[in-house]
Amino acid sequence: MKMHVMYDDSGRIVAAVRLDEGVGSKSSKFGRRLAGVRPVVKPGHACADLDVPAEHAHLSFAEACRRLMVDTKAKGPYLKANDRGC
Repeated sequence: MKMHVMYDDSGRIVAAVRLDEGVGSKSSKFGRRLAGVRPVVKPGHACADLDVPAEHAHLSFAEACRRLMVDTKAKGPYLKANDRGC
C-alpha cells in the first residue's frame, strides 16, 4: 500500500490519503478518481509519499494510520510501527 501522509514533528500521522486505491479502475463509485486529493500542509507539519512496510501489509488503511508513524531520523522519512502507543 502506498500512502501520502502529513505528519507532525514527532512523526504522528495527522492526515493521510491512500495513493494506490482503485489501481486498475477508471473511476470511483462517484464517477471520477480522486487520486489528486492531498492534505494541505500546515505549519509544523510535513508530507511524504510512503510505502507501508511489508511486515505491516496486512493492515487496512485505517489501521495503518493508527498503528504506524513516520520516522524522520533516518536517511529519509519512512513508516514504522508506532512504539509510543495509539
